[in-house]
Amino acid sequence: MRKSVWLTALSMAVLFFAGCSATALAAGIPDMDSVRGEKVFVDMGCIQCHELNGRGGKIGPNLLRVLDRAFTPAELASTMWNHAPGMWAKGTERNVTVGRLTVNDAADLLAMLYASRFFEKAGDAARGKELFTEKACAKCHGITTPVNPKAKPLSLWQGLSDPVALVSANWNHSSDMWDEVQRKNFKWPTLNSQEMTDLLVYIRTSSAAARAEKPKFHILAGETGASLFTSRGCATCHDPSKIAAKESTLTSIAASMWNHASFLHNKPPRFEGDEMRSVLGYYWAGQFFGVNGSAVRGKKVFEAKRCTECHAGAGPGPKLAEQAGTFNPIRMVSVIWSHGPQMKNMMEQKNIPWPTFKAGEMADMLAFLNEQKTN
Repeated sequence: MRKSVWLTALSMAVLFFAGCSATALAAGIPDMDSVRGEKVFVDMGCIQCHELNGRGGKIGPNLLRVLDRAFTPAELASTMWNHAPGMWAKGTERNVTVGRLTVNDAADLLAMLYASRFFEKAGDAARGKELFTEKACAKCHGITTPVNPKAKPLSLWQGLSDPVALVSANWNHSSDMWDEVQRKNFKWPTLNSQEMTDLLVYIRTSSAAARAEKPKFHILAGETGASLFTSRGCATCHDPSKIAAKESTLTSIAASMWNHASFLHNKPPRFEGDEMRSVLGYYWAGQFFGVNGSAVRGKKVFEAKRCTECHAGAGPGPKLAEQAGTFNPIRMVSVIWSHGPQMKNMMEQKNIPWPTFKAGEMADMLAFLNEQKTN
């Protein structure tokens, strides 16, 4: 079967653009932009050791191949902690200075990494072709020639290389589609996440121009999405802090939006430019980059790694309890790169081994740090 990673991006895209709740933003998740992240990757010297989109060094692993569907931001932060001393040593050999990575830079960098690699199950164009007929899409949409004069053939659709742009276009035209469904007297077709993935892969492969163009997966998340979420009426029905687990990917969000578009009939709010991208980022990023660990286990991790010797109030490091509620994987990536070498020197003076984290331990420790109480 023919598979594509493009559509896996679509499921992530609607979600990646759909998540930053006000609570999450208050907890220190900043605006993020995957395009800016590419510049950070180059400016910080990462590209000298790590390959990105066919460019860069091969000393370190290709990060886009390391990340998989189960690789959470907390796992990425723990991986950086585990390998940081080795990365600094390699940087010294190549005269690459460890620079300061701000929280905003770290957010952009993580957005870039996930935009480039974090995909869900691949779609299949053959299944999508079958669904195109089964779901009655073919009653209005031709491949290269019109079937309905009101509906462009697939080969002329815009935004086929950008899953979010395609979702936005479909949403904006849903009222016209609803009118045609009513006129032709058939039911609004519903789709699950995998069906949406397969259909979008088929739609993309139907256009020679789209096949020749590199897919785009541009992530935005921040306060703009929060205001749009309210102004476009989304908040009337949806609480961004309570996204169902089944709607945790872009295509699942896209499918959900498609399925309930018929309830809005001819009054769906329109999204122009990057507005859909911003709204979806707001709806998603807060949960994805937030903390989902056990504070009880995290306390044990914090103590076992001997973090208390520097960060409990008596040591040279800041008292982390005073910053409870502000910790997330983005901040930890910033900390390790900006302050890690200094921390390593202090730890060596105290004969404390560099901490490494097993799967889940970073998320647990962040949960603990966020629940600490100051004395």
